[in-house]
Amino acid sequence: MIPIPAIDLKGGKVVRLLQGKFKEETIYSVGPEKIAKRFEEEGASRIHVVDLDGALEGTPKNLSSVEKILKVVRTPLEVGGGIRSIEIAASFLEMGVRWVILGTKACLDKGFLEEALAELGEKVIVGIDALDGFIATDGWTKVTQTKATDLAKTVQALGGKTVIYTDISKDGALKGPNFKEIRDFSQSFSKDVIASGGVSSLDDLSKIMELKRENIKGVVIGKALYENKFTLKDAVKACSQKG
Repeated sequence: MIPIPAIDLKGGKVVRLLQGKFKEETIYSVGPEKIAKRFEEEGASRIHVVDLDGALEGTPKNLSSVEKILKVVRTPLEVGGGIRSIEIAASFLEMGVRWVILGTKACLDKGFLEEALAELGEKVIVGIDALDGFIATDGWTKVTQTKATDLAKTVQALGGKTVIYTDISKDGALKGPNFKEIRDFSQSFSKDVIASGGVSSLDDLSKIMELKRENIKGVVIGKALYENKFTLKDAVKACSQKG
C-alpha cells in the first residue's frame, strides 16, 4: 500500500474542504507546484490532484496549476475534477498526466464509462464518492440513489482496473477513516482500490493495512499532511511495514 498525497485546487490555490463543503475551506498555499515538489522530495510515488472548481462547474478550471505541477515534478499524477468527456480526459493524458479520475459523468452515464474504459483503459481511475453508502456527484453537492458497491460492480464488469473510494463524511475531518466501509467496499471490487477520506494519523494507516485486503493499493492523504500531523516521509515508511 502506498500513501498518496493530495493537492486540491480552488482558484489556483491549494485548499482543503471539510466534508466537501465549499464554504468550509482552508487555504494552505498559493503555489501548488511547490507543494508537489515537496511531496516528491519526501518520497511520493504518485500525487493526487483534484480541480475542485472543475468538479463543481463540470469542466476543468485549474489547468494552468496542473501544468505548473507537471513542469516541476517527475512523480506521476492522477488528476480529477470536471473531466466529463473523452476529449478532455485525453488532453490531460497528452499533457503528461498518468491517470485521469472520472467521477460524476462516469457515475451517471454508463455509456460514457464504458467508452472511456474501452478507449483509455488502465489510464482511467473511477472516483466513487459516497455518503452513507450512496454515490455523490457534482462536487459532492448531489447524492444519488445508487449504492457505491453497485457502481463498483458495474465498473468491474466494464473492465475498470482501479477505483478511488472516498467516504465524504470523513473527508477533511481528521477523525479517522471508516474502516468497516473501506473493508466492505474493497470486498465488492476485486481489482485495485485506493481509499480516501479521514486519515489523521500513522495509526490510521496501520489499521487500513491490518484489514489485510491485498487489493487496497493506496490511500489518499490530505489534511493530515497540511496540518503537520505527520510527514509524507513518515507515511511512506509506515506503509512499507509488513504486518
